[in-house]
Amino acid sequence: MLLTFLLLAVACVAEKVELTSSAAEYCTGMYSKQDWGGPVDPFIKVDVKRFGSDDASHSPLSLIVFEYRDLDYIGVHDNHTGKTHYVCTPELVQEAQCSSDQLDQFIVLSNTSGSNLISTAQLTELGTNGYSYHVANTGYYCVAVHAPKHSGSDSFSVIVNFHNAYGNLPASEIPKLPLYGLLAVVYAVCLSVYLFQVFKHRSELLLLQKYLAGFFVFLTVENILVWSLYDVENNNKKFPIPDGIKFYISFVSMLNAFRISFSLFLLLIISLGYGVVYPKLQRNVMNKCKLLAAAHFVVSTVYVWFSYYSSQVQPSNTTTNTSKASSTIESNSWLVIAVTLPLAVLLVVFYFLILSSLQKTVKLLAEKKQIVKLKMYRNLFKLIFFSMLLMLFALIINIVLVFNDSLTESIERLWKFSDVLTDFWPACIYFIVFIGLAIIWRPTDSSYLLAASSQIPTTDNGEIDPEEPQEIYNNLDQFGNEFEFDDLRSLDSDNPFDDRAATEHSPEDPFRDPEHKPDSDHFKIDDEDEHEVPREDKNK
Repeated sequence: MLLTFLLLAVACVAEKVELTSSAAEYCTGMYSKQDWGGPVDPFIKVDVKRFGSDDASHSPLSLIVFEYRDLDYIGVHDNHTGKTHYVCTPELVQEAQCSSDQLDQFIVLSNTSGSNLISTAQLTELGTNGYSYHVANTGYYCVAVHAPKHSGSDSFSVIVNFHNAYGNLPASEIPKLPLYGLLAVVYAVCLSVYLFQVFKHRSELLLLQKYLAGFFVFLTVENILVWSLYDVENNNKKFPIPDGIKFYISFVSMLNAFRISFSLFLLLIISLGYGVVYPKLQRNVMNKCKLLAAAHFVVSTVYVWFSYYSSQVQPSNTTTNTSKASSTIESNSWLVIAVTLPLAVLLVVFYFLILSSLQKTVKLLAEKKQIVKLKMYRNLFKLIFFSMLLMLFALIINIVLVFNDSLTESIERLWKFSDVLTDFWPACIYFIVFIGLAIIWRPTDSSYLLAASSQIPTTDNGEIDPEEPQEIYNNLDQFGNEFEFDDLRSLDSDNPFDDRAATEHSPEDPFRDPEHKPDSDHFKIDDEDEHEVPREDKNK
């Protein structure tokens, strides 16, 4: 469940891809102008930057553009090896599988009846070569380039522009542009309501509630920045990505990683009873939580940064004998393992600690019959369990879409919803969980009593718990002093039950003589020696 939170704001680069001899194929979804409007008709164009050799006439590049569902109409099947050959070779010419005129070109069956036009071309000069493929129907399109083996050892370079009618975002990413905008608006509305409650009960606030309000502001700003990043990517027409956009991507990546790490840290210390059950946690426990959160932040920053530059729309295997475009994180398996394995371990550790700590806290509160606090933590457990069900629902939908039909039909259908299910759906679940957490710890007229409550758990033998407030104040050096949401000393001035504050603000007694204050010692039990009259004075 938590692993999918790392993909809440993944943005793909603009749909311009460089194809080389080692990465000669790229596939992505595209919308027609009728299905997703825009000012121009969608198209696919190529721009040759470099050939495999200096003599382009002897090493022309063979190009093919097709819709993925028409893959069966490309290539010939070899009955001996069981493989499909997509490019005409001298061996296939000898076997009469293709003609000599098709040598080093893609093989297209003569009885093609595909849904869209399968287009082939020979690229013989630098530039666009006057080639343009019009996208008439919504689909999953592939572009492949092949260079003759005798063209030399140098790699060719071809820039492919998948231009949709609406702009430059990948078609699988474009639904998230309005969805994240809508989510940012919902965040802003809920933040306004929450801040109104904070202002209304500002004199009864716990420090935990103040931190939740501040984090609420951060989440709202972060979602607005994520939405603006998609808008910037959609309007970017430069390739490669300008340095300013790269910096913006890195900045949003760090914000996203901080949000995830701090959310897990906050959930962990709340599950440990911090701020409600205990005023403070022991210093070593707090330091372990902070170190775990810091490690998660570093690893997740690296992962999310790579995810911003990765494409989530390519098939898992190549569709032709050419190699897949390697501009994604998936192409370097060792890098994927190096980044995802530590992240997965940290998420499992966080997940285990949160649930185990929450279970122990609920059990402790139930034994001590602290009803109000017990209800809060039970609601928190229900909220986490409900979020797990929502994530399981998304996983089931994904499985149904993938395995309900053939691979080709699954790819044709899944590319439209995969990014929404893997990115935006977890973002919605995160929003639900945070709003639920904010509601459970919402500011009320009696929320101050959570900190002022004397219901501090005791040990089984009746002794005072080592984290009892008075013991904490007498041994402050043993307890952490950072992220202390319920530091009771900082709340003394706001405590409506403080006798000292009531005395200072009470009006003066008009009948009291300021010069001769009445003796009130008869209301106290004092040391007898303090007021004992000397014996010799009595004899006088």
